[in-house]
Amino acid sequence: MFEIILNDIRKILIKQYHFFKNKDILVLGGTGLVGQYFIAFFFLLLKTNQAPKSITISHKNNFPNYLKFLKKNKKIKFIKDDISRIKKNNYKKYDCIIFSAGYGQPSRFLQNPLETIELNTSSLKTFILKLKKGGKFLYLSSSEIYNKNKKKVINENDIGSTNTDDPRACYIEAKRCGEAIANIYNKKFNIDIKIIRLCLTYGPGARKNDARVLYEFIHRALKEKKLYVNDSGLAIRRYIYIMDAIKMMLNILLHGKSNVYNIAGKEKITIGKLAKEIGKISSKPVYFKKKPSLDGAPKNISLSIKKYENEFGKLKLINIKEGLKRTFKWCKKL
Repeated sequence: MFEIILNDIRKILIKQYHFFKNKDILVLGGTGLVGQYFIAFFFLLLKTNQAPKSITISHKNNFPNYLKFLKKNKKIKFIKDDISRIKKNNYKKYDCIIFSAGYGQPSRFLQNPLETIELNTSSLKTFILKLKKGGKFLYLSSSEIYNKNKKKVINENDIGSTNTDDPRACYIEAKRCGEAIANIYNKKFNIDIKIIRLCLTYGPGARKNDARVLYEFIHRALKEKKLYVNDSGLAIRRYIYIMDAIKMMLNILLHGKSNVYNIAGKEKITIGKLAKEIGKISSKPVYFKKKPSLDGAPKNISLSIKKYENEFGKLKLINIKEGLKRTFKWCKKL
């Protein structure tokens, strides 16, 4: 199954990534969607003249069977760890740290609010201090920090207005505080930290229990005769395929002139249309229920990526139909 992810990453490796040569790399959140794609990237980089010195993968959840072959590689080290309760002796200093640990699924961070805050504050600070001089750090924030912002298209200078008693406040405020911590270390101590406000990434690499709406639709389509949408399906989203997001993150990490960037798709799609596209792929009828959305869930998520495109050029992204086909194939194999 991992070959599906590797095939995506091979399309990225046409560029040069000399910074990583003979470097010690740490990927936090190795079993997540973003973490697995970064693992694939560094694994393939080992086979080039830009090979890292070592790759350390930290993960809380059990490693999927399709990734266990990586344990045979002497340059790859695994640490099973809950970094919200970090054991500092497990980690050395690194030249590059990818901080993709945490809960991207609303159902998960709503169940683990205090852990979510710890991960993005005290744990983040701990790992920033694990970066070698001259190293590069990538912190995955979220489009959730724009929650309750009513602008049609949101750029990096905007912010949301979520109250602290909002059901999603644990995640939103944790990410905002994480960004503040990263900015302090960037400006006061000259540590190279890039902040990514990631919006609705999807693709191969998801786990069976991923409850985000796109995967939930696919799982329902695979298991049931009909595909139900739990509300009217009018909320608007801009999804971005994971391979496109990783390519953007690598450009930002290595060459970004600023310290914070939006990463999002260009195509607008309603949740209802998303369900219908998955219905077409699976040949399942789609029905809508008149139920309210998840508490606090935004109605419209449309992030501007002009800042990125002005710096790195116009993007040609994988369209949602193609991305959904690849994701459906992955979920079916699961």
